[in-house]
Amino acid sequence: MSDVADPRGSREAPPTSGDAGLSGLDPGMLERLRRGFPLRMDRQGNFSFEGDPITHPGIVRLFRNSLDATETGEVTLGLEGKWVYLKLADLPLRALRVDRASADDNAPQLLLDDGRRVPLNPQTLCEEPGAGLRCSVPARGSGRPLGVRLSNTAAIDLSAWFVDDPNDDRPQLEVNGRRWPIPETPPDRAELRRRQAADMTVSADVLDREDRVPHPPR
Repeated sequence: MSDVADPRGSREAPPTSGDAGLSGLDPGMLERLRRGFPLRMDRQGNFSFEGDPITHPGIVRLFRNSLDATETGEVTLGLEGKWVYLKLADLPLRALRVDRASADDNAPQLLLDDGRRVPLNPQTLCEEPGAGLRCSVPARGSGRPLGVRLSNTAAIDLSAWFVDDPNDDRPQLEVNGRRWPIPETPPDRAELRRRQAADMTVSADVLDREDRVPHPPR
């Protein structure tokens, strides 16, 4: 993509608002260019461009901070008015550790590989067979949900909040005296809204921010 420089040698690379210099392209061509951009992330969260690893700490940090999602949930990466789709082997973010919010608040906090420390939304937690625990957190830009894979260490940390369910072989998550099931599939957005309507005590921040903050035009 000529308007997006090679990330191996520049800080400019692929969501932000607008697409400076690309407005004259046919929309279909622009979509193909975004989808064909050879930027990938492997299961461990490592970036590569045309198969070559991207290892510069500043660029990796910049890329992690620039992850976002479309309205349909496709993961994107963008900088300086340009954005492309990111090809993923798994989820775009990883939780490296889990700890408590404070001495007075037992709620689990996720320490993410993009440098953030965010609360776990229990409604998004699930355990995918063969893949492990996952959840969702809001993207920095639009606030739309981004998937998070819990590392083995983070999963062990989170097990401190697991309790046995006498009616099920699967454990439940207990936070500040409340319990949530841990299903094998993540809830879709409609299901999250249904749960929110039934339980207004759990924050809908991810969904509310998704509705309020615009995303780059597709």
